[in-house]
Parts: sequence; structure tokens; C-alpha cells
Amino acid sequence: MINSTYVSELIATRLSHDLIGTIGSVSNAVELFSEDDLSEAEKTEVFSILQMSSLVLSRRLKFFRLCFGLSNATVKDMDDLKKIIEEYLLTLGNPNRPISCEIQIETPKIYKLIMPSVMMMADTLVKGGKIEVKQNDLGIHVTAQSEVPLNATKLENIDLVLAGKEASENPSLYAPLHYLLQYLSDKDVPVKRVDNTLIIGE
Repeated sequence: MINSTYVSELIATRLSHDLIGTIGSVSNAVELFSEDDLSEAEKTEVFSILQMSSLVLSRRLKFFRLCFGLSNATVKDMDDLKKIIEEYLLTLGNPNRPISCEIQIETPKIYKLIMPSVMMMADTLVKGGKIEVKQNDLGIHVTAQSEVPLNATKLENIDLVLAGKEASENPSLYAPLHYLLQYLSDKDVPVKRVDNTLIIGE
């Protein structure tokens, strides 16, 4: 079994990776603002970058805090959970190819299972698409849907991690899945992938 220290290292690396690019955009924009010869059009453009980058950081941090943070960070209701997940998904990829989300679950209390699963399956989408989360009496299904094939390398590596093996690419990319498995390590709840669906339970 992979120890919790290693999982913590993977999560820290993954979060840094997901935040550093946007933080760099903010830093560059602030530096540009310090220049005296900016035209009004350039100032407007820089301000737009700052607004967008701030929104991305805010949405990602809110998602990460809930997904990986202490359980005292809770959601109010289903609408709140859906909004946090949807806003996170909007920060991914090309704005012209967004990732939407549909959630049909009984309670938001299982967000610790759903959020890392959504994060992991969203990584398999190549050109936008949809993440569908459904719950039945047997378990939870998190499905990635797209008009183009999902990222085959990501799917293969998800299978490796589920089999207790090391991913063939940067292991921090699979931090959400490692976290999910660690979270369930003391529970008799299986996790598997069937085609484009991550299944928790059953």
C-alpha cells in the first residue's frame, strides 16, 4: 500500500502544477502595470488578465480546499457542491471547449469521493466534454463523455494506479486517484474503471 506521506507529496506537487501557471500570469500582469508607458488599451487588457486569473485561482482553490482539505470544510447542499465542481471544470482547457457537469447523487456528504473522481476523469477529456456523476444503491459512477476519444494514456495509467502500480508518466498527475484510494484504504469499497467510467463501490 502506498503510504500517506507519498500521497501528500503527490497532492502538493499536483496543486502546485495546477496553480503556478495562473500565478505566473498574475505576476506578469502586475509587473506590466508598474510600467509608466502603458496605453489605456494595454491597461484594459492587463486588467482583463488579472480578473480572469483571479477568478481561475479562486475557483481552483475553493475546489482543492474542499477536495483535499480537512473535513470541516463542508458544502451547504447539492447546489453548492454542483456549483463548486462546475466552476472548477470551467477553469480547465479551452474556453471554447468547456467541460460541463451533471450530478445525480443523494447527498453532498460524499463529496470526498466525488471531487477527486471528477478531477481525475476530467483529465481524460481531450477537447472538452461532460462529466456525469450518478449514484445508485451499489455505488457511484463518474463518467467522462466527449465527441472525441478520451486520452488513452490517462486511461491506461488510471488502470495502473488502480492495480497498485506506478503510473508511466508523472505520478503527481494521478494525485486525485491516489488520494481517493488512500481515503478508502480502511473501508471495504472497491474502485475500478470500466471504459470511460470510474466506479466506486459495486
